[in-house]
Amino acid sequence: MKRFTLFTFLYLALGVCLTAIAFGYSSNLPSGVQPVLFNSAVASYVLCFLSTFPFWRERMLRRFRRRNSLVILPRLGIGFYLVWMIWEVQSQNWSTAGILRAFSLLTVILLFTEMIVITWRLNSEH
Repeated sequence: MKRFTLFTFLYLALGVCLTAIAFGYSSNLPSGVQPVLFNSAVASYVLCFLSTFPFWRERMLRRFRRRNSLVILPRLGIGFYLVWMIWEVQSQNWSTAGILRAFSLLTVILLFTEMIVITWRLNSEH
């Protein structure tokens, strides 16, 4: 049975936003930004589709039950990608291309956030 969660809709919304930006500003974007946006949008759509199935949550729960050391990895990943996003934007002087490249990393941050929420739910069940 398929299950829709908050993250299913967040992945879908992010994918729609990235696709709309890639199509809407296609003539104004530098050549390397549009493929990055499309790749992130496709990854977001795939994650949206996968998050509707129960095996997605169960696989993450099994992984975190076996190894307690994995609990810190999503937090480190979010911190790393936030620093990377700020570095990307600053290095390109807050240009549109830098902002859009940083925005395309939100798919990874959303995935790590979903992992954190699942572990919170696992810890609250025990």
